[in-house]
Amino acid sequence: MKTASVLMAALAAGAMSLAPQAFAQTVHYPGGKSTFDGKCAVCHQAGGKGMDGLAPPLVEYPGKYAGSPDGRSQLGHTVLYGMFGPIKVKEKSYNFKMPSFASLSDEEIADVLNYVVFDLNAEHGSAKPFDVAEVKAWRAGPLDQTAVHQRRDAVVKGLGL
Repeated sequence: MKTASVLMAALAAGAMSLAPQAFAQTVHYPGGKSTFDGKCAVCHQAGGKGMDGLAPPLVEYPGKYAGSPDGRSQLGHTVLYGMFGPIKVKEKSYNFKMPSFASLSDEEIADVLNYVVFDLNAEHGSAKPFDVAEVKAWRAGPLDQTAVHQRRDAVVKGLGL
């Protein structure tokens, strides 16, 4: 009986030590995670869970955006040039001023977008990974933050979000 109790305790301890690893997030874009943790998580929080009233969660809708050319462009322009003003995500309101991250390299921007879409989003449909050429194209057509906000409204409507 005592041996069985010791064995059960050892098995339970072993299972508990494995639990965090079993539920740990798989990261396919570690460079993107590093950029996200250093630049984005201050508002969007660790794991992209968002902050009520300030910054929307990034764990669902970016994956939906990434499947369409207009949505991809919106994500890229938002990171590059920032955005301000009120928005709604799933009937929750946010009013924030996201800064421009144009000082990041094209590779860093592609990596952080890939981290958000593929590592934080459970569903990303047929979206393909972002690449440096795509970021270069967005840089060639700069937008101000007001234009980024206005385009977002059209993208949300077009995607039925």
